[in-house]
Amino acid sequence: MDGPRRRDIKYGGFVVAAVGFLATRYTVLESIDPSATLGAFLLGQATFLVLGLGLTVFGIGLSVSSYDESFVNTIAGWSLLGTLSMVVVLGLTFVGIGDAAGEVTRSALVANVLIGGSIGGVLTGVRTALNDHNRHELSKQADRLTVLNRILRHEVLNKVNVIRGYADLSAEQTAGGASSLQVIQRNADRIDDSITELRAIVGPADERPVPTDVSSALRTAIDDVSAGHPEATVTLDVDAAGEIRALADAHLDTALRHLLDNAIVYARTDDAHVAVRVSETADSVDIAIEDEGPGIPEDVAAVLEERRLPEYDDPTTGFGLTLVRLLTVDKYGGVVSVESTDEGSVVTVSLPRPTDNITDAEGYGVPPWVLGVTTVAGLTSGVVMGLVSQSLTGSLAIIGALYGVMNGGVGWILHLFHSLVFGVLFAVAVTRRNPWHVLQRPTAMTALGGVYGLFLWFFASGFVMPLWLRAVGIPATVPSLSLPIFVAHAVWGVVFGGVFAAGIDRRQ
Repeated sequence: MDGPRRRDIKYGGFVVAAVGFLATRYTVLESIDPSATLGAFLLGQATFLVLGLGLTVFGIGLSVSSYDESFVNTIAGWSLLGTLSMVVVLGLTFVGIGDAAGEVTRSALVANVLIGGSIGGVLTGVRTALNDHNRHELSKQADRLTVLNRILRHEVLNKVNVIRGYADLSAEQTAGGASSLQVIQRNADRIDDSITELRAIVGPADERPVPTDVSSALRTAIDDVSAGHPEATVTLDVDAAGEIRALADAHLDTALRHLLDNAIVYARTDDAHVAVRVSETADSVDIAIEDEGPGIPEDVAAVLEERRLPEYDDPTTGFGLTLVRLLTVDKYGGVVSVESTDEGSVVTVSLPRPTDNITDAEGYGVPPWVLGVTTVAGLTSGVVMGLVSQSLTGSLAIIGALYGVMNGGVGWILHLFHSLVFGVLFAVAVTRRNPWHVLQRPTAMTALGGVYGLFLWFFASGFVMPLWLRAVGIPATVPSLSLPIFVAHAVWGVVFGGVFAAGIDRRQ
């Protein structure tokens, strides 16, 4: 069974990054004049180089972000469609003009139009994905309103009518006066329970799950169900040491109570037995509720697994399982699975475990705001490192040579691109694992950034870069561990770590 954690890597983002990178490589190799002055380069050639590399970084960010996979795939699909449409347009154009355009003009046109088509496709994809996301949220809101309507109609109004009818009877009018009071009390209690369930599903839009004691919620649910069904037996088996916490809220016991109540009510025998097992994995807390009933019908299981709600005006379907789905999946970010056998049914609720990182409540990917902080930190540290490196070595043109053009302007832009990419890798590492709790310690974050910068000096600059230069035909020593580059990378790491820590600290 899949756990509640969604896929950390969204491969559609790599598609966007590949489109941007390949188009950029074509731009560098075919349309940039290595002999152009810096001013001419910035005015005539830098724009689409920046756009292409920016598209590449955007794709990498999408691939590690906390956006839903379908959201990312929509953007990737539109990016490919935009690029391919431009390929078709260019092909038809060149067929029409024949040899009228020079080779340089052709290359520049192809590079610029391909990048423009890719970016146009991405922008369209972002808009489409946002619309899809909004429709999904509206659908979930409609589900909540449907359940709200059912609770009000079948649980509150009906009970109010019962209370009103018994309240009109005095003890002299009926031999069961004391029983009438009990009926009133019982229905009043049910109304109170219904109001609690309303609060569970109709809360603030920005309400997020929090670390919740699962064992305590289970004990409360078991006690409530046992009081209502004294003939039933509910056993609890916890396969974990110490306190078990999952991302949920104070209404978790409500969802569990409905599952337990459903297992008892639809059992084959009067003295039903329900077994509850709790276990932990690296990412989730799994609560398995096993009964001895005839099995859960497919349409009922679909409510839990597929979010297929029953008709709201059918009082025989109840609303308990629908509420379970709305809470455990839509609100907590968990997963519900149903397994029916000849011996009964097993409903398993898997809830994400809380971590000490800063990923969103659903516990996967890097939140967009962290990627924003990373962008600011990467550009800032890249500029500072570039100035230091320029003063110590005299030029950043060698970085441009990695892509086929020995040009200072290209070198600067590619240097900032590398700074952003390595910054994203750092953000992924610390937000997912939070080593030594550096997210809560700005000084430690800055120091870790410095260490990361020195690692890049040793590995990326010392080995990867000279091997790459050799591959493109430029002589280079392996390893290349010069003192000026050591200083430049140390400066980059400290500045990046400091700016990143300041952004995280301000948000938290």
